Amino acid sequence: MSAIPSDGSRLSAFALETSRLSASIPIRAPAPGRLMHAVHSALAQPGHDEQIVAGRIVLTPDGRPIRSIITGRRHQVTGSYASRKAGQGLVFESMNEHDFYQECEVDPRVIDYRAQPFRFEFVLEGQVRRYIPDCVRLLECGSIEVVEIKGCSRQLQEPDYAAKLERTKEICGLLGWRFSVVLAEQIRSPAVRRRNVLLIQQDRLAAFDERHVYLARKAIDEAGGEALFAEAAAAIEGPPRGEAILRALMVARVVEIELERPLCAESRVRLHHPQGRRDA
Repeated sequence: MSAIPSDGSRLSAFALETSRLSASIPIRAPAPGRLMHAVHSALAQPGHDEQIVAGRIVLTPDGRPIRSIITGRRHQVTGSYASRKAGQGLVFESMNEHDFYQECEVDPRVIDYRAQPFRFEFVLEGQVRRYIPDCVRLLECGSIEVVEIKGCSRQLQEPDYAAKLERTKEICGLLGWRFSVVLAEQIRSPAVRRRNVLLIQQDRLAAFDERHVYLARKAIDEAGGEALFAEAAAAIEGPPRGEAILRALMVARVVEIELERPLCAESRVRLHHPQGRRDA
């Protein structure tokens, strides 16, 4: 296997060769696993466990965390979040990560996401360094986004850590991927939206079938493209089950419930149209 390059021009040459493949990333691959399908498609040799791209990206076979997280020896919050979108439990190492998963679960722009599904290996100041992103997600526009989650901006000021994030951002840019740092205050504000996210994600695993999807679509269409939450829920099934199904349909990216005002019977519900499309 080729040595990990340390020269900037060689980094560019490796990454640009693979970034040409990223334009063909399918966003409707069978779920679960859309994210990892897109990651493999974006890299030079899909299906391999290790890819030489400005260093190396080491993948897990099924998108599960690349390192063991829950050991029973940590003095911090750890656990697993059952995700409908990912089709599996996603481990977290902090409540910030847990809360970010809730955001991803409800955000209709997010198709799929994973906790720590791979690691970057690269040369930084003459040493081989490793970086494992907290979360990687596939957006409906086709972009892959690598996300680092932190409690506050002070945690980003340590020089070595900042340099490692900057190199990771550079590699993501060469691949045509996004790199984002998300702080706790961004996850939890505005407060009204955060409360709505909490309410909706609580019903993320509610069971529904094609009949429920049809009834929701019919109710929204008959209301002129935007229905009241109570009306749409009643059309699906009587409360409280109809309300739970409607919230689950937002997680499934079938409908969008307004998040800017407190969720109530008068909240507006419309069909979700990916990337701004308005064709049903």
